[in-house]
Amino acid sequence: MTGLMHAHSGLRFLVLTMALVALVVFGLGLAQNKPFSKLARVVGSIFAGLTHLQVVLGLVMVAMGTFYPALIGHIVMMLAAAVVLQVLLSKNKRSAQPGFKLPLLGTVLAIVFMVGGIFAIGRHPFQMTVGG
Repeated sequence: MTGLMHAHSGLRFLVLTMALVALVVFGLGLAQNKPFSKLARVVGSIFAGLTHLQVVLGLVMVAMGTFYPALIGHIVMMLAAAVVLQVLLSKNKRSAQPGFKLPLLGTVLAIVFMVGGIFAIGRHPFQMTVGG
């Protein structure tokens, strides 16, 4: 269980790093009025995939007995982040003319939900300790 906690805690840095990369790629693409590129699709997919993996690890920890009341807000916020991100990326992908607005909006909303979810358990997004 400790290994799972370390994996979940460590993965957050990759998720937050990819969130920042996605913000830059989508923001620059929108600002420069570029067509939606393969790079943007890949960045969005990596960010969504890491977010989904983080949610799965968290849910496995809860299923294995790691639970306290503050986790309810954390779980709700993190699930909201993953769902909003995935829905907006998927909607953009199915669009006749994919652009940067929906992915950028999805990324911003996901970050807001993630930060809120981290604060829900009394932690800071860049806190260096596991579980503390």
